[in-house]
Amino acid sequence: MKRIDFSEKILKAKRIVIKIGSARVSGDQKKVNQFLFSLISDIEALRELNKEIILVTSGAVAQGERILNWHTSTKLKSKTISERQALASIGQSHLMNLYENAFSKINVPISQVLFGMNDLQSNSSAKNLKNTFETLLSWSILPIVNENDSASIEELKFGDNDILSSMVTLLIEADLLIILTGVDGFLKKEKLVTYMEKISDKDLEFAKGPEGPGTGGMNTKLKAAKILIEQNIPTAIINGKLKFSLREFFFKNKIGTLVANTRVKKKLSIEEIKKNYRLDK
Repeated sequence: MKRIDFSEKILKAKRIVIKIGSARVSGDQKKVNQFLFSLISDIEALRELNKEIILVTSGAVAQGERILNWHTSTKLKSKTISERQALASIGQSHLMNLYENAFSKINVPISQVLFGMNDLQSNSSAKNLKNTFETLLSWSILPIVNENDSASIEELKFGDNDILSSMVTLLIEADLLIILTGVDGFLKKEKLVTYMEKISDKDLEFAKGPEGPGTGGMNTKLKAAKILIEQNIPTAIINGKLKFSLREFFFKNKIGTLVANTRVKKKLSIEEIKKNYRLDK
């Protein structure tokens, strides 16, 4: 099949998870403001089409470091786990303030949902989380998800919430995951790969590590897409620095890397996924 064959499936996607990396909401304030303007405009357009949107965001640690540098003379180079957790506790409220200020401009109410991968392993806690999402969406609230970094080290393992975004996609039975990054998509031998039916170990070897302030990189983005492709859920990896990138992808299906196929496998539990994809390694 060709990428274009999935355009209708993308357009029909009702429930969409959008993952935002640290670099999009930290650093130069002018660029952050430009990104947020584009983001809220795109999400407003999608919500007007009755799409249900869930954001998974990184950036609490980066925000915390910015605030620490601003108010003290402390300059952290290599960060210990406890330092990253402390930075997250500083930065989380400031990160949410960014989103609160942005979405208030289009009169979209938001909520904060904090949890870790361990919260998904218990059937009861996973069910409670799903019920929370369902209730928020039924109220037309925009859920914004982040890992509970100040009490968890899992983001250090799983990579800038990329894997968490795939877990959220599975949990709420979303139709599509869109990962916003700082490059045009997956580059293999310096050439953009626009469409992938599967992700091999060789592909993962070509995928680079972190290119910004976050802990993830293209490798963890492909791992997230690999989890979802086995459940017949498409993943798009697109350049979030492009203006109105969400609409460009959603309505034209031309930018970025699309990972999609029509094969369906048995639905796996969170624990099975972690074991099968060696996410603890």
